[in-house]
Amino acid sequence: MDTSITIPPLWCPLDLRVRDGVDVFDARSLDWMERHGMDDTSLDRAAATDTGFLACSWAPDGTENGVQALSDWLMWALLYDDHYCDGGPHSSQPGTFNTIAARMMARALYPATPPTGDPVFDAFASSLGDLIRRIHTLADPTLAYLCALAHYQWAIGTMSGVSDRSTNSVRTMEDHLLIRPADGASTLAGHMIEVAEGTVLPAQERTRPEVHALVQAAGILLTVPTDLPSYAREQHQKSLESNIVHILAVQHSLSVQEATDQACALLETVMEFFTTMRAQLRKDASPDLLRYTDQLANMVRGTYEWQRFLPRYSTVIDLPRTTEAKPAAHRGTALHAIASAQSRSCSDKPTPIAWWWELLNT
Repeated sequence: MDTSITIPPLWCPLDLRVRDGVDVFDARSLDWMERHGMDDTSLDRAAATDTGFLACSWAPDGTENGVQALSDWLMWALLYDDHYCDGGPHSSQPGTFNTIAARMMARALYPATPPTGDPVFDAFASSLGDLIRRIHTLADPTLAYLCALAHYQWAIGTMSGVSDRSTNSVRTMEDHLLIRPADGASTLAGHMIEVAEGTVLPAQERTRPEVHALVQAAGILLTVPTDLPSYAREQHQKSLESNIVHILAVQHSLSVQEATDQACALLETVMEFFTTMRAQLRKDASPDLLRYTDQLANMVRGTYEWQRFLPRYSTVIDLPRTTEAKPAAHRGTALHAIASAQSRSCSDKPTPIAWWWELLNT
């Protein structure tokens, strides 16, 4: 897959920790999807998601069952995104997609909802229902409920992407900073790490403005960096409406390489805030908050490592099974490097996140 952009090194000063057992978790997730009746195309895509690595880097201190649930959910989420949000007959039709998304996400609250008779939908619904039941056995009841509710925030993000595609419209970069984390299930991802590691942040900590800003920054650093390595894939799929490179190029009449460089400057600005606020919070943090800031840092660093090697972004995986020349999905050459020092930043803070800096101690 030819890429039309060169991704410069991305600054990420956070430590990478990876739990043992990456291949085992990955294989179990694939088996789990197959047991729930996932179709052959989705299983091919699943083999290129590398969710075992992602789960082990997000939750290096997780339990066996917890990390497995995280790996399974990650694989499920990526396949749902591929099948319904980025491709297929509903991906540009809000009238049908919105109903499917609402019915699917209802399984997070009511996993015992009966099958519909649509084998593809029912495979996704069955696996999601199974996962929700397991979350309730692993997590604090309040956290399990937050996981269920967070599926609806994710649905709103995906609906926004489908809506953009239906009218061939391109959102602004400012709107992208609000929509992209929701479209990437960032809130749910954070909750799932807590499930995997058997922790729950008390409400009085979770609702602090400083913590909210840190979570929002982590959500951007979780989702927007993947726009860069996925640019060629989304160009191939004709689904660039929600890619920051395309958005910046259109909004500011830039070449795609100039837009890439601007996107990297924005990411380094967000990373600078994240590391500064994290250090500020940790000065007098409770053990629960210390653990939570570590979990967010692990999510960010694990994602930066995962997306730069991901076969999903570097291999055409949707060719027919009968195609002999179909390339194998495997972790190959890195799509970009990780920089150890900051080299760029935005002079003006984008409006949706400008309030963060008001919370920093000066």
